[in-house]
Amino acid sequence: MEFKYHCQHQAESFARAILCVPKDYPLRDGLEKDFRPRFARLCELAKSIYLDMAKQPENYGLMLVDIESRDHNIARDSYRTIHRLADTLSRLVQCGEVKKHQLVVQAEAFKREIKKGQGAVSGAVPKYELILSRLVDFGFSVSGSDGKPFGKNIETFTVEYPGFPEMIDTIATYCECWDKLKKNRTVIKYSPNEFHHRFYRFDYKMTSDLDAIPMRQWVSDDADYNGFSPELKAFSLAFYDGSLQYKNLKFDGEYYFKTKRIARITNSGYSALGIPKFRLSVKLPGVNRYMDVVAAMPGTIQEPFKKDHCRNCGFQGATSEYCKFRLRWTYNNTPRKGCAYVCFNFSDFNSTLVPDYWRLLELEYGLKK
Repeated sequence: MEFKYHCQHQAESFARAILCVPKDYPLRDGLEKDFRPRFARLCELAKSIYLDMAKQPENYGLMLVDIESRDHNIARDSYRTIHRLADTLSRLVQCGEVKKHQLVVQAEAFKREIKKGQGAVSGAVPKYELILSRLVDFGFSVSGSDGKPFGKNIETFTVEYPGFPEMIDTIATYCECWDKLKKNRTVIKYSPNEFHHRFYRFDYKMTSDLDAIPMRQWVSDDADYNGFSPELKAFSLAFYDGSLQYKNLKFDGEYYFKTKRIARITNSGYSALGIPKFRLSVKLPGVNRYMDVVAAMPGTIQEPFKKDHCRNCGFQGATSEYCKFRLRWTYNNTPRKGCAYVCFNFSDFNSTLVPDYWRLLELEYGLKK
């Protein structure tokens, strides 16, 4: 698809980021077994709507930023407007009540909440009538109208999905599970500071018994969610498996030894601009102690040690003579210096290198098997 606006590739990325719904994932208390296939059907519907957004963003009132713009801040604002679909659905449920597969919504409460936007990722939703209209085009019925249910004397309006009535119940359950999670972040194991990024887009885990999902599944889902290549996904899983051999090591989206973060796979690009640049970032402040081991490792692992990474940024009063975050090492008889915030990043994701990466961390932190 040829894109004219950033919101188009962003909407397509939303569609691709919707995870496959496992047929037997552990449901949270109170949900029946038939919820799984119903939720899978909701995810397919959401994916279709996001792909339609990518084709005709004007029909959803999205922010239209020219694809040639490289302003990350503006592109990020565009990115947030993609959330209007889920924000609209959640406000419908918040202001309504399900009765016999129909969602009866209090009109004034809905208009107030959708315009206020409190607690919504996209903020207020202007032109929300466009979202309702597109829902109608995808099989919903809004008070039997064309998606514009708000006359002067309308107290309530009804949302249905005639082709599959249980869809309304499924959306309501999904939104209710979502609200419960937002109110109790202590149960979220993975990147708690990025809650709405990890759980926003029709993630089956929002409706699951989180404690019953193996951490390896979280790693696998994270790879799919972020659009890892097959090679990077295999590497991510292998790196996680490698971590299990060590004591006092914790994984919570990032790898921690005791209380210190020592490694993570992170995106250094601008996702809103569609420029993902993944890297393995490891903390090796004492690398000079075992540089002889580094010198015997594969060439791609040696690359970050061959050059300086210090930008003399002046952070917290740093000078060219002193900076508490500056690292120093010698490679091939040449002194090098770098920043603890930048060193050391690797981009070779061949899974056969996983033992070498963990060997570096063993030497740095004295990891014990």
